[in-house]
Amino acid sequence: MRFGDFKQELLEGVYDPGIFKAFFLAGGAGSGKSYSAEKATGSAAGKFEWHEDMNKLKPGKTGPFGLKVVNSDEQLEFGLMKAGMSLDMKSYTDIETNKKEGIRAKAKKITLKKEQLWVHGRLGLIIDGTAHDLRKITMRRKRLHEVGYDTYMIFVNTGLDIALQQNSERARKLHDGVVIRTWEEVQSIKQGLANMFSNGFVEIVNNRAGEDVYRKAFGEIGKIMKRPPSKPAAKMWIARELEQKRR
Repeated sequence: MRFGDFKQELLEGVYDPGIFKAFFLAGGAGSGKSYSAEKATGSAAGKFEWHEDMNKLKPGKTGPFGLKVVNSDEQLEFGLMKAGMSLDMKSYTDIETNKKEGIRAKAKKITLKKEQLWVHGRLGLIIDGTAHDLRKITMRRKRLHEVGYDTYMIFVNTGLDIALQQNSERARKLHDGVVIRTWEEVQSIKQGLANMFSNGFVEIVNNRAGEDVYRKAFGEIGKIMKRPPSKPAAKMWIARELEQKRR
């Protein structure tokens, strides 16, 4: 059976609408990556909100594309709030900083476990991070390609002055030096990222972006989402799953 014959079955919801698609999210601290990605994809899956009793989390929405958000910062915020710690890291003592790093390590482990489960199901992903290390991105992208994923990038660009201002206005504040360093790192590899993801590089200029900017990005991402999985491993996996479903 040819892959084209599967298209209608996929659209009918046999599988996640974002199957075998992974979007890497890039941008320095304070660029508004997570907010921009949520606006451009309609997805907040993986994000959380506190219930009134402060002991449980409400899951985020998956949006029209069914993309799951891989973001250890969300889990970090959960851990900090659960520990009764402020999200303003600028005000931390050395003891609080050490405690925060322990919570961060745990957050990364939990997030990795989520990602592994989602990849096992070949679900669509948004991999949230600064993407400042080309080597690490290349390795992570290679692992996803090996199991059949097509990979793309959402690059959230902003001026340094805007990034510093947005960092000062949000609940989880970082030191200005961190914002400056990550902004410079990401800017220095922007062209390399554009070359790496030349099949799907969506740039969002978030200098206090209006709805028109997000609508444009939503349209670009929507076109990418309509592409069928291209990797042989993906086609074989889908064929096998559909065959099992018919039994």
